[in-house]
Order: sequence, then structure tokens, then C-alpha cells
Amino acid sequence: MPGSGMDRRALLKGVGVISLPIALGGCSKEPVGELRPRPDLAVLTGAIAAEEHLVALYEAVRGRHAGLSRRLDPLLAHHRDHLTALRRHYRAGSVPTSPSPTPSPQQPRPTAPAQPMQALAALRLAERQAAAARIREVEQVKPGFAQLLASIGACEAGHAVTLSRGR
Repeated sequence: MPGSGMDRRALLKGVGVISLPIALGGCSKEPVGELRPRPDLAVLTGAIAAEEHLVALYEAVRGRHAGLSRRLDPLLAHHRDHLTALRRHYRAGSVPTSPSPTPSPQQPRPTAPAQPMQALAALRLAERQAAAARIREVEQVKPGFAQLLASIGACEAGHAVTLSRGR
């Protein structure tokens, strides 16, 4: 900078001195181990686990009652889409104490009831419970995420109605 009386080094040094407190101000005084999961993250991981459970239940019913596959496949596809959408919102490592978005290996796989009508009843119940859970979760999260949960919950409620109809 000719004629200004300040060289480039002095300018950069000044910017560094001014920027340092701003950069350090973002550091938390709370130890990392004491951070609490944000409500959105806890709801997200719970919703992911619930969708994984529904997918596993549908797969168990399809495996035991192949005759229901044609009826269940579109609903199962919806749940796989829900799972994909929810997983897109998960940011690994965002909070060290957060639960894993996938079930633990010790979690038992759902089993399908022996009779097809009982299996459909189990799916209906699971869909109703999932829809009710999504509605409760809507109140706990930010508006954008609430819209996703509400959409998933509405779809699950629709599945329960679809499973109630005889085909």
C-alpha cells in the first residue's frame, strides 16, 4: 500500500490480532463429554430406529407370508424412502453422546405372526404406533424437520388404513 504508511505484514498482523478473540469466542467452555444431544438429534435417531424396525417387520411378514408381498411391497418401499430421507438429516459425530442412528446388533429382529391376518394386524398396530409417535415428535423439533416428520406420520397413518382394507 504505497503512501499509506502501513505495510502488508502490519496489516495482516492487525487482522490476526483482531480475529483471534472472535475465533476463540466460539469455543465452548463446557467439556465435550458433557454436551447434551439436541432435541432434534434425539428425535431423529429415534425416528430412524423406528423406521428400521418397520422395515424389518415388513420384511419378516413378507418372508413368512409370500402371498402378501404384492400388497405390502408399496408400503415397504415408502418406509425405505422414509429411512433414506431421515438418514440424509443425520450428521455423524455432531454430538458425542448421541445414540447411534442404527440399531445395535443385539436388538432382535421382529418376527411375523404365523397367520396372515395376525401379521396384517401386527403391521397395522405398528403403523398406528409409528404415526402417533411422529405426531408427538413434531412438537419437539424445528419447523423444517417437523414437516418431514408430519409427512412420514401421515403416510404411516395411511398405511394403517390401507392394511385395514381387505384385499
